[in-house]
Amino acid sequence: MPLYIRGFLLAAAAGVALMPAVRADGISTFGQRPVPGERDPADEAWEQAGLCGVASTLSAADRSFESYPIDLCGCEPSAVSDEGRCVECADSCCEGSGCVDPATGCCGGIGDEAPARRCYITGIIGASFGAVQSGGTNTEGDFQNTGRATDGLLTAGGAVGMAFDRSAGLLRLEVEGRGRDALSGLTNSFEPPNPTYFYSVRAADGWSVMANAWRDWYLTERLGFYGGGGIGAGGYRLTVNDSVVSGYGHVGGFAWQAGTGTTFQLTRRTTLDLGYRFFDTVSDSLPLTSNGSGGLPAGSYVSNFYASELLLSVRIYEPFRSRPSR
Repeated sequence: MPLYIRGFLLAAAAGVALMPAVRADGISTFGQRPVPGERDPADEAWEQAGLCGVASTLSAADRSFESYPIDLCGCEPSAVSDEGRCVECADSCCEGSGCVDPATGCCGGIGDEAPARRCYITGIIGASFGAVQSGGTNTEGDFQNTGRATDGLLTAGGAVGMAFDRSAGLLRLEVEGRGRDALSGLTNSFEPPNPTYFYSVRAADGWSVMANAWRDWYLTERLGFYGGGGIGAGGYRLTVNDSVVSGYGHVGGFAWQAGTGTTFQLTRRTTLDLGYRFFDTVSDSLPLTSNGSGGLPAGSYVSNFYASELLLSVRIYEPFRSRPSR
């Protein structure tokens, strides 16, 4: 197409966009109500979006004139209901680009109004600085078990939940599942100050399932912080041995956690989360047996696992929402 024809068509489109049609309810073709004393939103939209949000007036044979947005980004025209709100728009074009007016309900930017309730999934990975606190009695020598074993672990897992709009933020309710690497260390068998024997301790296959509640607050359009906690269950496979007595088995029970963190909204549907958790399980008892007497009972080893954890999470809202066809 010759250059002068293109220029003419662009000029014509600009003229149409700068003179939006106003419907009976006072909403213009840009989806905004005129406010006395304020600048025409059509002028502002044209300056900010350029050719990305041109609107034209099309006629239909069986009804009066109606306004349909023409998206030069490549999106299909959005479906518009009788109330003038967008039903759908293509995220791949419009998300964060500002090419559709947020006042219409479409995805014009990261700060657009989101549904009041949204489901989400979260992937979690991080570092767990764990400890196993020992207790109980070694009846073979009538000594109290003392001390704790500490280790740095990898933790990973995921969560699924629902987010509800609240004042200046969100309320998130979720179910979280995580696993933890094995913890290895030593605890005291003979009571200090001069223990002769030490337990070799290994807590493997750590797991937890938690029901959490988090309250998010927005600091800016993208940045926020949150706090909360949860309750549930956790456990691990524990092995202890001081060469005189030993024990092996699965221990676990009630668990709880509390935490806080910061969030950064990458897109309308994706949030990055850097957080801290304190995780704790109730103490549980593992039977001890004598190594040299055919497995006779030799007391119990009481353990309690707890950890300070730094977690990096990626949260995706409405993960199964289908994209509109292009």
